[in-house]
Amino acid sequence: MKNNPDVKINKEMLKDMSLYADMLIIKNDRMALKKYIDDLVNKEITFDDKADEVQFLYTIGNCYQALYHIRDMDWFSDELSKAAIFFRRSLDVANKILTPSRDVRYLISCIETNLANSLKDQGRLFCCIPYLNSAIKQHNPIAMISIAQNELHLASALYDPSHEEYHLFIAYKHIVQGLKYKEFLFEEQQEAFHEDGSLMRFKRWFEENFNQSSFEIYENEKYDYESRKQKEYLSWCAKHTLFINDLNDVLNSEIVYQDIITLPNLRYNLNQSLSMHESLMYHGNFDELKNEYCYARYLFHTAVSIPFDTKHFFNDTYPHVNDMSHSITNLKSSHYKTAFRVLYSLFDKIAYLLHRFLKLNDIKDDSKISFDAIFRDITKRNKWVPHPLLKESSNPFIHALFYILKDIRDVKDATPTTRWLDPDAKLFTEIRNAIEHRSLKIVDDFGYTLTKSDSELRNVYLDNYRSEKEQYEIELIQVHREIKNTKDSTQLEKLNELKSSLQLKKDKLDELIDEQVRMSSHSMLITVSEIESRTFTLMKLARNSIIYLSLALHVEEKNRPEPDGFIMPMDVPLK
Repeated sequence: MKNNPDVKINKEMLKDMSLYADMLIIKNDRMALKKYIDDLVNKEITFDDKADEVQFLYTIGNCYQALYHIRDMDWFSDELSKAAIFFRRSLDVANKILTPSRDVRYLISCIETNLANSLKDQGRLFCCIPYLNSAIKQHNPIAMISIAQNELHLASALYDPSHEEYHLFIAYKHIVQGLKYKEFLFEEQQEAFHEDGSLMRFKRWFEENFNQSSFEIYENEKYDYESRKQKEYLSWCAKHTLFINDLNDVLNSEIVYQDIITLPNLRYNLNQSLSMHESLMYHGNFDELKNEYCYARYLFHTAVSIPFDTKHFFNDTYPHVNDMSHSITNLKSSHYKTAFRVLYSLFDKIAYLLHRFLKLNDIKDDSKISFDAIFRDITKRNKWVPHPLLKESSNPFIHALFYILKDIRDVKDATPTTRWLDPDAKLFTEIRNAIEHRSLKIVDDFGYTLTKSDSELRNVYLDNYRSEKEQYEIELIQVHREIKNTKDSTQLEKLNELKSSLQLKKDKLDELIDEQVRMSSHSMLITVSEIESRTFTLMKLARNSIIYLSLALHVEEKNRPEPDGFIMPMDVPLK
């Protein structure tokens, strides 16, 4: 792939590239478009500045978005990830621009909008909202149209009528807002606001059936706090959209201070062999998922507020080794590790509930079920094959869970996407494996810099060891050749002595090199800022996944054929 010589692209070339790509997209010449993209992504390209790189990656993302449509492909197709990957890469580069110009800020809003649309195609109706909200801050009318459409889609997917109405209200507000910027849209983009189009028909219907003032209660309702600490915690959850509550994605007022989403009421055959607790098994399991998420969320919030050097009596019962790694071993680091561990495990538990509810695999295969395995045919070991019961699934929230899997873990036979969120960050799976099976040390950012600097210095010695070893290997080959060819016994004895000496020196170097590899890879070192960032991202994904699970089961329940026999709807009792 990377054998082609470097190509340097400037602004003029970027403009020509974008125009050519747009021409191919408008002509719908998909074969030429694919050849054009493949040629570009297989080159080593350099840029005059980061803004040019942002534009280039955005253009590639647009080409992939035009080339691969979910309506034309299997929902699990690897190609459907490619547009989102390039939009993510583009945003990552853009975030490294310290003082972006006004044009670059607006370009970022376009990238966010297109990335959000890619996520919507994946069924991720909640994951796309932060990107659209960010784009709207730059007065991007396409983002306003997109979020209105997303809110209408969300409203139709929910089973709580009061929440449905508020999402309709948000959709209406964005349509009204978008109309103010209609003149800035291209002619074909203005079609979204055509009088006979779905958005304008909805606008008229909403105005006939709702009064905007009736939604003021959502902003004004108050929460009955038990303490100042509770108030601060709940406010933090709402601000960061961490409640298992779809309203929190469009509101952070006190009405959303509830993890209110649960499973919908389910229909059951009358089965007298089930105890009450067994008949409520799925609801109880979903409640357990929420409880573990809430525990991890609180641990994380607590850890954030603990200073680096705060001691605690929990581990004040033994003298701590100063291993010179500058690692933190207080309650802060322990909370981060536990929160990460709990959140990571939630995805496998979500998979287990889905497996049992949809009867995807035999009960004897319970031990094989994980978030990685739930979407594939576990009888096929050599390559990734979609699960036969999910292959034709039109349930968008099952699709959403699959693409979240690709965010946090590499899927066999698929394009790795786990570095979308930050290409330089450590993988979620690496962190989890270090916490569970090896050793993970959380280091303050300054200490991490010192440790890495020392490691780089030590690598000079390692390189010297390797060079010396290579030299001894060359000399040993020469000695072996001379031993083979000599007839003189005295000379042979000297050569054998030299061979033993060289072999001894080489073996000693092998030991030193092996020891360095074993010791340097024994623990994973991660900064406080990175473990905090990765755990927070994992928490957002876990929160969204729990909501997608609820909505996925709601869709499946609606689409179930009416079973034979006596059916009993069951209201879920609450403590």
